[in-house]
Formats: sequence, C-alpha cells, structure tokens
Amino acid sequence: YGAGPGTGYGPGQSGGQGPGLGPGAGTGVNTPALLPAPGTNPLTAAESGDILFMQEEEQMAYDLYTGWAGRYSVPVFSNIAASEAMHIAEVRLLVERYGLQDRPAGNASAGYSSPVIQSLYSALADQGDASLNGAFEAGLAIEEQDIADLDRALKNTTRPDIIQVYSSLRQGSVNHRSAFLRQLGR
Repeated sequence: YGAGPGTGYGPGQSGGQGPGLGPGAGTGVNTPALLPAPGTNPLTAAESGDILFMQEEEQMAYDLYTGWAGRYSVPVFSNIAASEAMHIAEVRLLVERYGLQDRPAGNASAGYSSPVIQSLYSALADQGDASLNGAFEAGLAIEEQDIADLDRALKNTTRPDIIQVYSSLRQGSVNHRSAFLRQLGR
C-alpha cells in the first residue's frame, strides 16, 4: 500500500515546521498545506472534546501499527503507521490552534487519557499480537471505528478548518480500510 518511493513523508515542505512531503515510503495521504482561518468564537465543548479524542485515537492507531510493523514483515503496517504520523500532526495543528495543549495525548507506553481509547488499545493489541490475520482484522476494526468517530465529530462542527482536517483523516482511514480488506482477501 502506498504511492512508492519519493512520495512519502519527511522533513520539509509544511511551512517550515514538523513533517512534510519528502523522500520515503508513500502513503497516499497529504496534510492540508493551508487551513482556513479559525473561527472567532470559542470552540464548543463537543468540538474541544472531539479534537482531543481524535488526537488520542490517531496516536493509538500509530502505536498499534508501529508495533505490528516490528512484529510482522508486511509493509502495510509501516506504510499506514507513516500515514498515522501525519494524521497526528494534522490533529496537533488543531490542538495548538485552539490552545488545547493542557491535556496531552496519551500513548501506548504511558497509557491513554480516554478510557475508551485505552480499552480499545488493549483489546486490539491482544488481537493483533496473536497472529498476522488478527492484526489485519484489528487494523480493519481501527479504521472502521475511526471513520465512525470522524463522522460523529464532523456532525459536531461547522468550522471549515476542523472540517478540512477531519475530512482528510477520514479519507486516509477509508484508504487504510481498503488496504486491510485487500490483505484479508475481501
């Protein structure tokens, strides 16, 4: 899965900060170069909660795919992990833009702030660590859950910048779901 050499992510072309387009294994997902201006009204509680939840959900996916990339010699995991790193960066843009840094995202080693994410991580890690097919099924479950959560979050906002980021994440998850379906022969 991926666009091939030279189309992946590395340091460079994202306004001088953080990950950007550069040499590497392709993932087919791009970080929005320019986000629409943020709204002048404060975020709603739902918008804030959704951004923080998505930050942890993307981190969870990255953590799981990185672990499975080390366990199984199947490129789909490392390719999608690279894409998830970009998803984390996209959500981090929203976290920083709206001043939500007071609650850092959890991760596999420190644990996740959200009990929902922690529970999902534990169940999917066990499933994926048991077998390669289990990891493919867990990857499919991650992406289907991510799509459902993004659909819910998209209904909670009218802000163009948040919609742009969530839409980009959703398209990435659709692509990842397709990759896991191919791995499973579906």
